[in-house]
Amino acid sequence: MKANVVKLSALLTAASLVCAPAANAITVPQLRSEVTGSSIGAPIVQHPGAPVPRPFSPQYLTGYISDISPYKYGIYAEVNRLFPQVRDTQPQTMAANLDTVVRINNTASAEQIATAQVDAVASAGGLLAALSPALGAEFGEAFRAALREGRLPKTSYLLDNGYLARTGGIANSTLIEKRVFNYPRPHIVAPERIKRYNTPETGDLYLTSPAFPSGHTNQATMTTTLLAYMVPELAPQLHYRGAEAGNSRIVLGVHYPLDVIGGRMSGYAAAADRLNDPKMRDALNQAGAELRAEIEWRTGKTIAQLVATDVPYVSTAEAVRRMEGWMGYGLPTVYFPDAAMEIPQAAPVLLAARFPDLSWEQRAEVLRRTAAPSGNPLDWQGPGGSWQRINLTAATAATVTVAADGALVVR
Repeated sequence: MKANVVKLSALLTAASLVCAPAANAITVPQLRSEVTGSSIGAPIVQHPGAPVPRPFSPQYLTGYISDISPYKYGIYAEVNRLFPQVRDTQPQTMAANLDTVVRINNTASAEQIATAQVDAVASAGGLLAALSPALGAEFGEAFRAALREGRLPKTSYLLDNGYLARTGGIANSTLIEKRVFNYPRPHIVAPERIKRYNTPETGDLYLTSPAFPSGHTNQATMTTTLLAYMVPELAPQLHYRGAEAGNSRIVLGVHYPLDVIGGRMSGYAAAADRLNDPKMRDALNQAGAELRAEIEWRTGKTIAQLVATDVPYVSTAEAVRRMEGWMGYGLPTVYFPDAAMEIPQAAPVLLAARFPDLSWEQRAEVLRRTAAPSGNPLDWQGPGGSWQRINLTAATAATVTVAADGALVVR
């Protein structure tokens, strides 16, 4: 891996097009040094005049109804209920699934590989640091500094510490789902077609556990979705970064596109359940207030001012454009291509912070109008709605107004 300055980058589409490095670049070794463990328990550094960090009281350790999924068996396998049918009856889809990961893996740039290596090790600790470039140059650096100094105890408790983060848990870890669906990873199915990108620093990144769905994608998607609730001003960039972390799994050749799509679906569903849990939402509100106060103190700017003047990770328009390619990865359309979009019952809460003045039904309509095309192999078109078509990057990037006659205008 080169030790030059690079921006964490992403594939533009399944064809692996690369964007140019931006001015907010940090070195990959710098970022990797941040991704070495959880920020939980770091000694709190207090500065004169700074906000005083206050960890959660013991009452926030337990008592969350969202610790158990509302889906069948208390996990999120039902969100991906179509996968067994795809696996067992759609050989063309599965062949395209493998061909796509081979193409992306084999043509990955040095930048993409370096990003994928950082994303791979972040799942065990330091996830917030790995995702932080999405906040922009100044905001991201202030955020990482606050994490290093233990000054975001509530944010860290909820979202950092790898799979032990409080917003995580058995229900949304994908560990059970992997055993249920039991599909081997691409580097195991076709070892001669996959390039391995291990380094002495990273160790062996090529796991032997089942592939579907991607746990790294599930974790990154859920975390960036909850961060987007806390900082809605940067929601498109955060949702994009979560999708980019999923794409990193394909770059390494350890997951297929369907694994990543499935992980994104369960990550969205889990984040929605967390936000629909009154106690967890209260905890996230407290963490959001902690984060905003700390960043405003560190930068001397309001969040709105900071976002307006900062160097963005990626422009909103670019984030939306690239996300379109990642929604389906060009896999075959196998179901009705003109199916109406059924919004999952829990989903509108995901736009609560971005569009606080809209009703539940209006937020559902924004999700409907920004949804991906129908017919993807994991697009459940029956009761319960399609998590596969939800595109939060596009939805949070939309400009929404309510006309005089009450009609919703989404641009």
